Amino acid sequence: MKKILTLIALVSVLSACHITSKEPEIKDQETAYEAYGVLTIPTSGFTKENLRTKVILVDDELLDIYMFEVKFATMMPVTIDMVISNVSYTKTGDAIEFYGDSIVPTAANKPYEKYIVTDLKGYISADSLCLSNNYGETPSVYAGKLVK
Repeated sequence: MKKILTLIALVSVLSACHITSKEPEIKDQETAYEAYGVLTIPTSGFTKENLRTKVILVDDELLDIYMFEVKFATMMPVTIDMVISNVSYTKTGDAIEFYGDSIVPTAANKPYEKYIVTDLKGYISADSLCLSNNYGETPSVYAGKLVK
């Protein structure tokens, strides 16, 4: 009986966990944009509601995209914190357009080469953050509202 209770406790603890990486330190708050929105996987119809995403302008040409507690399928057993780094961007006034191809994302500080990011396109406007891309062969679309 003691072994069964220990096993149940272990399963409960593990099922409550998610893989995470340390949240980045933001040096200049003016270069960070945070949004909450919906991630959609069009091929399966899966959606992840209320997904927190943060974009950090690294310099005048590159930005990093952080997605927190993300899932890409109902059957995915855990959520992950994922980073898409070194994304090119241009800024016109308050609008930012970004794009990239062949970027290896990281999760838990490990590269995920199987899910290489291709055809990444997106923008940040006065009140929204939108992007689309492929993870490997899986397309995704994200639409979020900026947190002010």
